[in-house]
Amino acid sequence: MKIRSALEKLSRKDYKEESSPVHENILDCNLGVNSFGTSDKVLECAKQFNWSDLNLPPDNSYKQLKKEIMRFWSDYADIKFENIKIANGSSVVLSRINKIFIESGVRVLGYIPQFTEFMMEVAVLGGYYEGIPLTPEENLKFNPDILLRAMKKDHFLVYIDNPNNPTGQLINICDIEIVVKEASKKDITIIVDEAYGDYVMEKYSAINLINKYKNLIVTRTFTKGYGIGFTRVGYAILSTELSGCYSKIELPFPVSSFGAELAREALSDHEFVVNLRNKVRAVKGKLINELMKLGYIISETHKSCPIFIINHKDNHTDFKELLQGKGIITKPGTDFEGLDKNYVRINTPASAIDFLNRFQT
Repeated sequence: MKIRSALEKLSRKDYKEESSPVHENILDCNLGVNSFGTSDKVLECAKQFNWSDLNLPPDNSYKQLKKEIMRFWSDYADIKFENIKIANGSSVVLSRINKIFIESGVRVLGYIPQFTEFMMEVAVLGGYYEGIPLTPEENLKFNPDILLRAMKKDHFLVYIDNPNNPTGQLINICDIEIVVKEASKKDITIIVDEAYGDYVMEKYSAINLINKYKNLIVTRTFTKGYGIGFTRVGYAILSTELSGCYSKIELPFPVSSFGAELAREALSDHEFVVNLRNKVRAVKGKLINELMKLGYIISETHKSCPIFIINHKDNHTDFKELLQGKGIITKPGTDFEGLDKNYVRINTPASAIDFLNRFQT
């Protein structure tokens, strides 16, 4: 059969836990789900949803959801209806955006470790992903100067996930703007993936810059902070020019009416995410303090973003296997470019005590 050459030697790791836990009673800190649940308003909306039109396709304009997105960000940016694109989770949004820019040989700049699936999508389309390593010596802290020095005119895209996956660190919006501004001089588009953006205050979002730069795309999702992973709804905010290109590769009816309505309801309950940030901050703070007392290394991370990286000082230790033996499932460092088996990513659980009791056994 004739298939694209980019796929012939490509090996894609499955994005789910592959091994069986040692204990039946486990604490799952692997996938980046919201450990603290979903808004009561969203749950009530789900109960009251009208299923009588189940035979009909969704409203392809997603007018009500887009209006709510515009209202939500109105204090931070002047977003027009046509600047918003809805898709089946932000991963699909990113996949659509890649199709605008990437073909065989196209160069994309980023840093490592980063969201592995984006890097894989670049390879799927035949592009070349150039990841600038964040160094253990700097605690994996993002350094804009290193990225700027690596940025060349033949790069088509620069990818920044903020907060970063897997470290959970928040990149300063001033640093984001420096990169976007420099990229605009070289005709390079910047993607800021804010999948974990709802865990931090809106003033830190790159959406604040969206009216200043035509070369900026910001993606968000309802599957993380808002806890609606079941329906997979995400969106992008981009310039009018890029929106027209996106429309050319967009498939109709990208999300269900049910998912769109739950997402709209979620945005109206801002108190939920404010409380969520406080809950994550409390549990994560306790975890990190205790882990550091035990001598473990915690990479640069933001207090209210639930994910973070732990480094075991023994480079030969398979940290994921060690914790699995204690009934804790984590995402191994080997799933991320630039990290080894002595690293794991933790998704903050609802209880610090449960984690620490297992960890110290």
